[in-house]
Amino acid sequence: MISSPSATPRRRAVVVTPTFDERDNIADLIEAVLAEQAAVDAFEIHVLVADSHSADGTLEIVAALAGQNPRVHLLDVQERGIGIGLFRGFQHAIEALGADVLIEMDADFQHNPEDIPLFLAKIDQGYDVVVGSRFVDGSVNRMPFYRKVLSVGANQVVRGALGLHGITEITTSYRAFTKETFLKVDPATVPWQEKSFIFVPVFLVRLLETGARATEIPMTMHPRTQGYSKMVYWRYIRDILLFSARSRLGLEPRTAGAPGAGQGAAG
Repeated sequence: MISSPSATPRRRAVVVTPTFDERDNIADLIEAVLAEQAAVDAFEIHVLVADSHSADGTLEIVAALAGQNPRVHLLDVQERGIGIGLFRGFQHAIEALGADVLIEMDADFQHNPEDIPLFLAKIDQGYDVVVGSRFVDGSVNRMPFYRKVLSVGANQVVRGALGLHGITEITTSYRAFTKETFLKVDPATVPWQEKSFIFVPVFLVRLLETGARATEIPMTMHPRTQGYSKMVYWRYIRDILLFSARSRLGLEPRTAGAPGAGQGAAG
C-alpha cells in the first residue's frame, strides 16, 4: 500500500492576552478564542495568558485550563503592567511555544474573538501586520461616546505627527503580526513598562517602521461587561501628546535601520 503524502503542517498562531485580575472573563475568553479554530484551516490556534501575578484567582483558573487543554498556556509574569505582560508573552510564544504568528488581544471581551479568522486570512495572504480598525467600512464600535472621542483624537494626533498613511487605527491593541516582523523591532524603542498604554500606538509604529506589509480589517469593539478598566485616561492623553511631539522633533528612538514609518502599509 502506498501511503498518501502527509498534509502540510499548519502554522501556529498564538493569541497573547495580558491579564491582571480578570477571573470574571478569562475562562469564557479562552473558550471563545479556541472555538474559532473551526473557522481556520491554515493555522493551529493557541492561547497564551500572560498574567501579571493576579491575586484574584486568574492564575489558578488558567493553570487548570492549561492542564486540560494543550492549546492553553500560562505565563506568570512577575512584573506588573499590561505592556510588559504583552512583551514577555510575545517572547515566550516564540521561544517556548513555536509561534509563527502572534495575535495581540485584550482579555475583557472588548475585542471580538470572531474577528480572529479575518486576521489570519490576511496573514495567509502574505501580510506581515494586520490591524483591527474601528475606522474602516464594516467595523462596529459599541464603546461609550467619550471613548470614541478619545480614540478619534488620539489616532488623528499620532497619524498626523508621524505622517502615517494606509493605517487608520493605531490606538487599539487588536492586531496580528508575523514572528519575523516582531523580531525586527528593537524592544528598547517601545515603552513596555509605561502604565498609560502609550506602548499600544508606539508598538504599532515600530512594526510599521520595519517596512512590514500591513493592512486593516474591520473590527467589532464592545464595552467591558465585567471586571474593571486599567486605563488612566489623563496619563494616556498626556503620553500620546508627548510621544507625538517628540516624534515630530526627531527625539524618539526608532527601530534600527527602519525605513520611514508606515512604508509598506496597504490600505
